[in-house]
Amino acid sequence: MNRRFRSALVIARRQALETLLSPGYYISLSAGLALGFYLVRSFAACVDSSGFNPRLGPFYDLADRALSGAFGAAFASSLFAEGPCLLAFMVAIVPVLAFLAIASVFRFGLEKNAGAVELLAYGPADGSSYLIAAFIKDLAFGLVSLAAAALLLAAAAGLGGLATGAMFLAALPISVFMAAAVFAFGVFFSIISRNAASALSLFLGTLLVLLLILAGSLSMATGSARVLATAAAAVAQWFSPFFYATLSFRAAEEGRALGVAAGLLAMAVLTATLLYAGHAIVRRRGVRP
Repeated sequence: MNRRFRSALVIARRQALETLLSPGYYISLSAGLALGFYLVRSFAACVDSSGFNPRLGPFYDLADRALSGAFGAAFASSLFAEGPCLLAFMVAIVPVLAFLAIASVFRFGLEKNAGAVELLAYGPADGSSYLIAAFIKDLAFGLVSLAAAALLLAAAAGLGGLATGAMFLAALPISVFMAAAVFAFGVFFSIISRNAASALSLFLGTLLVLLLILAGSLSMATGSARVLATAAAAVAQWFSPFFYATLSFRAAEEGRALGVAAGLLAMAVLTATLLYAGHAIVRRRGVRP
């Protein structure tokens, strides 16, 4: 185990260097931070003598109408109750986390088809070392990106005279565990797929379905659509990091620390299960595409 982990660290350092030399990471991070900063500054412009008025800003007016129509006025009100930092943080981290996950899934598939992973498996490492390295690299860059987004938005809120709020603080650990589970999904689909295109399709398709099921279960839909979304959510929730993150946010909103811890633990278990499943498949089938 120690030898495998040391090999994974060496591979992860090489992959991290290549990521640092690529402009894609900086572009996605900058785009996310710019969007988050814009949301905070726009929120400050929507505050008048009566409090927050989304009609004063085009983005928040559109967001309030869309969220109220899809999920109800109570959902939109609770989202903006503590200020813009929670929404801005979630928006800011999406581009960079998506870039890290997609780039790793695509790269894993390309190097597996080219024989690079098989070459490592015949040398000082094995397939499990490679998948662990990809996960470590993504998680490390994800942590740096989350910290950068949190610091920038906290500074922007301070400049605008806005409070970050307790939910913003709760979003930090929740987003870390959710990102880890998403990265683990990418590793798992890279292992079970034959090429980069199929791995990327499975990865993006699965996440999209899980998000749509979650949105359907939270929406104001009635009748058969509501029943179908609820039934799908009952099945998908057990392997959906978004469902566990939602449970953690609800627990944080209600002040239940044990509920937050339970949601974080569930995401950690999901991450470990996906990584172990990938490890077991590699040991049994090898790294050949």
